[in-house]
Amino acid sequence: MKTPPKILLWLLDRFCPPSRQDLKGDFLELYESRASEWGRYRASLRFFWDTLTVLPFRFLVKNNRSSRSSIPMFSHYAKIAFRGLSRSKVYSSINILGLAVGMGVCLLIYQYISFELSYDRFHSRSNRIYRLVETDLKNGVELGKGISNVHELAEVAKKSIPEIEEVVRINLWRYELGIFNPENDIPYQEDNVWFVDDSFLTVFDFPLLSGSRESALSEKRNIVLAEQMASKYFGEKDPIGKTLHISGGWPGGDYIVTGVLQKLPVNSHMQFDFLLPMKLLLSEEPSYKNNDGLGWRNFSTYVLLPETASPNLVDDKFDLIADQYFGKELAASNEKWTFDLQPLKEIHLYSDNLEDPSGNNGDIANIKLFSVIAVFVMLMAWANYINLSTARSLHRAKEVGVRKIIGARKRQLIGQFLVESFLINGLALILAFGIALLSLPVLNQMVGKTLAFTIMQSSGFWLQFVLVVVIGTLLSGLYPAFVLSSFKPVSMLGSSFRGFSQGLVVRKGIILFQFFLSILLISGTWLVYRQVKYMRDQNLGIDMEKILVVYGPRFQTFEFDAMLSNFSAFQQKVLQHHSVESISGTGSVPGKGNMWTGDVWRLGELSDDGKLVSIDQVDGYFTKTFDLDFLAGEPFREDLMKASYAGVAIVNEEAVKQLGLASPQNALHQKIVVSAGDTLEVVGVVKNFHWHSLKEAQFPGIYMLNNAYGAYYSIRVNLSDIPQTIDYIKTAYDEVYPGNEFNYFFLDDAFNRQYQADLQFGNLFTAFSVLAIFISCLGLFALVSFSASLKAKEIGIRKVLGASVGQLMALLSKEYLVLLLIASLLAVPLAIWGGQQWLENYAFRIEMSAEFIVVPAFLLLIVSVLTVSHSTWKAASANPVDSLKAE
Repeated sequence: MKTPPKILLWLLDRFCPPSRQDLKGDFLELYESRASEWGRYRASLRFFWDTLTVLPFRFLVKNNRSSRSSIPMFSHYAKIAFRGLSRSKVYSSINILGLAVGMGVCLLIYQYISFELSYDRFHSRSNRIYRLVETDLKNGVELGKGISNVHELAEVAKKSIPEIEEVVRINLWRYELGIFNPENDIPYQEDNVWFVDDSFLTVFDFPLLSGSRESALSEKRNIVLAEQMASKYFGEKDPIGKTLHISGGWPGGDYIVTGVLQKLPVNSHMQFDFLLPMKLLLSEEPSYKNNDGLGWRNFSTYVLLPETASPNLVDDKFDLIADQYFGKELAASNEKWTFDLQPLKEIHLYSDNLEDPSGNNGDIANIKLFSVIAVFVMLMAWANYINLSTARSLHRAKEVGVRKIIGARKRQLIGQFLVESFLINGLALILAFGIALLSLPVLNQMVGKTLAFTIMQSSGFWLQFVLVVVIGTLLSGLYPAFVLSSFKPVSMLGSSFRGFSQGLVVRKGIILFQFFLSILLISGTWLVYRQVKYMRDQNLGIDMEKILVVYGPRFQTFEFDAMLSNFSAFQQKVLQHHSVESISGTGSVPGKGNMWTGDVWRLGELSDDGKLVSIDQVDGYFTKTFDLDFLAGEPFREDLMKASYAGVAIVNEEAVKQLGLASPQNALHQKIVVSAGDTLEVVGVVKNFHWHSLKEAQFPGIYMLNNAYGAYYSIRVNLSDIPQTIDYIKTAYDEVYPGNEFNYFFLDDAFNRQYQADLQFGNLFTAFSVLAIFISCLGLFALVSFSASLKAKEIGIRKVLGASVGQLMALLSKEYLVLLLIASLLAVPLAIWGGQQWLENYAFRIEMSAEFIVVPAFLLLIVSVLTVSHSTWKAASANPVDSLKAE
């Protein structure tokens, strides 16, 4: 026989009234049935819930006679509770609103966290799919950790590791391709094209609208479209078997549509528009045709393992393969590769420390932080309830006294107050769902995703959420219930009763706790704002605001002379406009990543002395257009402006440092060797400028001359008449590159987009913090108002004796301001520690200082003063005759 855990049986014995022991047998039978159907964990949760449902009867039921009258008594208590709520509309509204906002915030955070945790779980074999993570070591020092591998590694592993059922390689094509449907000849430029193995659609369960999973990628000239791309190119027609033409270098040609995928789930870390066969890339792309497998590490690898396989064992086998097949070449440069398998379900939230080209990831640290905020917000809401309930003890004293005199027992009084607590929390819960549903569009806008309230469809959510609400209701309701039911009847009915003073330390402690949490939340919000502002305001070494970037053409002849001739014609036309200062063609631009990274060393040195450097191809006008400052040397010579490859490069000062070139002046005319095989002469050294986000440290950069490689055309313009300038550039582009789509962006906008995740995090943090502070202020307002009403006679006497309104306001406010000061001091160490931990994620960051406590404390002071000022002013300015006339 299956039985619940002993702690749950103990709780049932304590909660269940002696007269209703039959319930225990019923609950045990239900547990055994549920454990067989659901498993012990879910059955135990449900048993715990069943146990809680009998708790009110513990206070309402004592014997069989009282059992028969429990329902009328419960109804009586509910009626009294409703009357109490209607009599004290302001305090009841504050209690319900505070709890509703707290629960609503928790619901929103729960939905957001649930969505983030759901990534990639829709794949039926998600628990068996892993991504290969590679750690690169050189001379025993870790150079980096990422998901990029060589393509041969997967082929060797599939043959050598018996635990691997299937392997999938993915290559993200990082340049735009021109694509059009020959039936209508409308060209588009697309940049979300993936090359994948033909096993991709059988390993991953992306919904397929049409086509065969097994054969959709079996031929080199097959193509699979996402649903939105099928509509874009074919409208309502069935695209299967139809042709798409691709232009843009070696992939150019006709492709047969063999599959259409349903719109990809939002909760997938893979987001693509087109799939092309991997066999096409490896057999026709020049860089891979005759490659030994070590030249390019730009493939991500996924493996499917049996349920019984040990990922750690497979890790070790990948290490052995690397040593066996690539060890000799790696040893020549003192390098070593080690591997780990990352579960598919962890990719979205546990890849923050990895070099991931897709960049479509979250951060588990943020999820944990928002979980803590949800707990804080709910604790603040319940703390308000406790505070107001105990503070209003004077108003409830005579009622409790009369009930005790006519025979009410303590357990019955506790039961009454618990019924009130459940009623208030129940009303707040209903309102909370409305708040959450109305706020969901705002949350969607903040996170940049379309979330639906899917948690309401989950039985697990209802069980967990109701358990939390019930436990919180009991914990927040029991203390006021015990306080109110413990008063002596004689003292409660006397005129000298001062119930408000009881529990004063507890109430002050609760306010102190709320101030403490509020300061931490404001401090965190201020820190995020200051760091993001610092990154956006930092001098990047480039005046990005004036640079307009146009995507290079994809429909043209990809031969050097023709490309150079076309670009020269476009350049001349554009420069004729009075607002255009300069134009440059480059392989990439700041904020879009580098063309590639590789080892570079000085000519004459061993390759194992090489340093990892980012490399980009630029034309002769690069330094002028980007307005870079030279430390030594000069821009590329005029006679090299028409050359495709001249064997010259400009480097940044970080490259001078990393390559050991002594100084910028000494670096001139030095020869350096790139791992791809090029030998370059350094003709100039520029100051460091930011090619990447300021989250990343300065990286050594080499900019090698190639006048015909223009994936992007960067145009420095005058900002006086932007629309007219763009129209002129578009006209010139259409004349020189007919049939190409004209797309552009401003460099500063694209660069700042790298901070989108930080901005979203900051907006979420700010929103939840404001709501938490709102809840705190609700409680403070109610408590001060109630305190002022109880001190009405004292205020009247002080006013008669000559106290001014200002003095009386200070008297009523000072105890809360003292609590604010104490809370600020208590928050200092935690705020500084938490801030420093968060800032460790940024290479360029602000320094923690006193402002991150002073500013939050000052803001909270203003909010608190505004919160209490109305009540204190109203009490201080009242006519003393009104409060003293009965004396």
